[in-house]
Amino acid sequence: MSSTSILKTLMDILSNKIQESKRVLWPFFFRCVVFACVIVFSIWGVRKIWCSLTDLNIFKVSPSTFSFHTPSWMNEHFSDDIKNIATLDERYGMYESNLTQKIADVYRGIVLVKKVDSIQRVFPNRLSIKLVLRKPIAIVKNGNNTYLVDDECVLLPKEYYQLQNAGYDSPCIQSNKLARLPLYGSKWNDKGVEAGIELVKFLRVNNIQNLFKIVAVDVSNVCKRRFTGKSDIVLWTENNTQIRWGCSSLCNEPNELSNEDKLQNLLSIARIEGTNLKQMEYVDVRWKKPLGKRWAEVDGTTEKR
Repeated sequence: MSSTSILKTLMDILSNKIQESKRVLWPFFFRCVVFACVIVFSIWGVRKIWCSLTDLNIFKVSPSTFSFHTPSWMNEHFSDDIKNIATLDERYGMYESNLTQKIADVYRGIVLVKKVDSIQRVFPNRLSIKLVLRKPIAIVKNGNNTYLVDDECVLLPKEYYQLQNAGYDSPCIQSNKLARLPLYGSKWNDKGVEAGIELVKFLRVNNIQNLFKIVAVDVSNVCKRRFTGKSDIVLWTENNTQIRWGCSSLCNEPNELSNEDKLQNLLSIARIEGTNLKQMEYVDVRWKKPLGKRWAEVDGTTEKR
């Protein structure tokens, strides 16, 4: 048999195999294409139905419907303004991706909010939002001007807080010279204010402001003792008695008594003079042995010491 005949025979066999394969494979490919089309259209249909359902009003939440528990130290303006923030959308879908993150980012930028504790979706159309609000710790006075600060020395807007609140308006922090005011919500970089806040917290923990009727913490001379010789911090009682407290622990002055030691000195004087100190012009608790001076007699001829 010639090579030409052999080649022709092989080509005929190969052609037959290809034709046979086509008869088997084409129905399979057709079924695969149909199945893929069904899957694609099913997914598209389900997605379309899902979008239509989630767009219903029942799954929409509006900031205007948010409700907040207003602490006693905040006024009614808080509840109104916290729901009408310009950067909030009018409505949100409960099934939006990153919904809680979007809301949290808005509230983190609010001056009154210290921290967004948590935001949870409560279906069908509610959000459970827990905010940690900035609470004033003291009023800072400078002449006729008053300012509110929290425990992190952050300046707060007065219009949202109840000013007549014993929790932070007694004792006040006063100074005749303050660093430049920061923007609301920013830290006030003033050593006097920082020292005053630290001491006010110490006094309140020990209830000293009530025991001795302390109305003001004067921080005008904070970090200036080395130049003036005066007490950095002076506490004023309602009887106009000075309590010369000395330096704040923030100044890191060597050999300075701790606040606890100064408190013991003050209590030792109170055991003799009483906690109202009304007979005293001043007491000085800066030293290991506390000092004091009584007011002069009414006739002005003698002075008790």
